[in-house]
Formats: sequence, C-alpha cells, structure tokens
Amino acid sequence: MFKVALFILKLISYIPFFILYGVSSFFALVLCCIPMVRNVPYRNFYRVYPELSKVKLMIMTYRYFCAFLDYFVEMAKMTSFSEKKMRRHCVFKNVELLEKLSENHQFILCFGGHVVNYEMFTSLPLYTKNVGMCHLYLAAPPSKGLDWMLNERGKYGAINIPSNNPVRSILTLKKEMDEGKSPYKCYLFGSLSDMDPKRDDKHAVPFMDHMLEVKVGAEKLARKMNMAFCYAYIRRPKRGFYEVEFMEMKPKTNPEEDLYAYTDEFVRMFEENIKEKPELWMQWGGFRF
Repeated sequence: MFKVALFILKLISYIPFFILYGVSSFFALVLCCIPMVRNVPYRNFYRVYPELSKVKLMIMTYRYFCAFLDYFVEMAKMTSFSEKKMRRHCVFKNVELLEKLSENHQFILCFGGHVVNYEMFTSLPLYTKNVGMCHLYLAAPPSKGLDWMLNERGKYGAINIPSNNPVRSILTLKKEMDEGKSPYKCYLFGSLSDMDPKRDDKHAVPFMDHMLEVKVGAEKLARKMNMAFCYAYIRRPKRGFYEVEFMEMKPKTNPEEDLYAYTDEFVRMFEENIKEKPELWMQWGGFRF
C-alpha cells in the first residue's frame, strides 16, 4: 500500500503546476461552503480584522484554504524537483548574515513560522557550503512514512535531528567541529516557534492585538548551547515561489534580564511578516485566539 501511495505521489509530481493549482482552488471553494470546516479560520480572521466586511473575510478565508491546499500540491511536486529547479522555486537572501554569525558561534537558532510551504527551507544547503542545516522533527516510532519524510527533507543536505533528544545530536556535531572532522564551521537550527504549545513550556505574547501562546523551548536550548539568533522572513511572490531572507534579531528588552527576549522579538517580526499576506499563515485553522 505504501509503495502504491508513493507511485501515485510520483505521478502527481509530473502534472503541471497550473492544473494542480486549479484543483487546489476548486477544493478551496468547496471547503468554504462547508460551515464545519470554514468556521474556525473565518472566526480567527474576524477576531483579528473585525473592521472587514463579511465578503472580505470570506475572501480571506478562501485564500487561506488555497494556501493550505497548495502546501500539499507543492510537497508532491517537490518529490521530483532537481536541485536547479529547487533553487528557482526557493531563493535565500542575506546568507552573508549566517557567515557573519558563524564567526563567533558554532550554532545559530533561526526562528521562523508556518508560512505555506515551510518545507522548502531545508534546501538551504544549496546556498551555503560553510553553514550546515539542521532540521528538528517530531520523534515518532519507526515507519516507512517517517523514513520517506526524513529522506525528502534531507536530500539537499539538511540533517534531521529528533526532537526528543536534540542535545545529544548537538554535542556530537560540536565534537566533530572541535576535532576538525565536520565539513561545516557552523550549524543552523530552524525553529517553527509559532506552533500551538501543548505542554507547560509556553509563553503568551501580544500578536495581532491578541495574546498568542508560543513555545519557548527553542530559546532555552539556544541559550544553553550559546547559539546566535536570527529570523527567516518568508515571502511568497506567487504560487510555488518563495523568498527567505535572513534578518538579525534585536530584542526590545535586555536578553540578560528577559529570559524570553528573543521569543518576544520573533513574534514581533513574525507579525510584520504575516501582515503582508495574512492568508499565508497555516495556523489560522486552529483555535489560536
């Protein structure tokens, strides 16, 4: 069954984008017609943008569903991407900042959020030879599906690290760098910290005129390992194409006194990011406000 699913996925990957996006747009319209599905994102948009008319809120909800379904379309297409094509669909800017941060730090924590196809972020190794890319994934029992996912995320050179014990992996990478056995002089860890925290390890921050609970484990780990901090500003000029710009983080409060200074700064920068095109945030479908 798993091989059949992969075969179907492979076939889908050869269908032109414009056809798949047409299908995505159609089913987005269908989802908008189902109250049980539509109500949560519509409610979230209304709470954040109460000044908008019902028509504009519905348009925004429709665009959100388009972006949500586009994620699966692009994931399928990525399975047959060459390196050249991936570089065309996902462009990284200001990579020089990573080189600068690597001069004084062996590790960098890069904050980011769920902006449509965040999976393309793992193609960073195509743009830098000095900074390694580490991807934290939710640890789960071994399975063919997990193996496939990790293989896809690592095919451009990204290193997959289980979330249940990242410190062990970090110490291993540090030892390799200290002994001169690593091909990189620094490693970047991507953290999608806009996820809804399920445990006590959470922190409430002002976001879109509401209080949003976010995870703080990434900042705690980064401070413990003396990591540098940066933010990945993600833009989507058009369907299927992304621009990721690395930005320096300058917290409004003193990081030595405020334990969550960088998490707060991440939320502030992420809010600016989302306001450009609100419908691209994948978390509108959850009860976040």
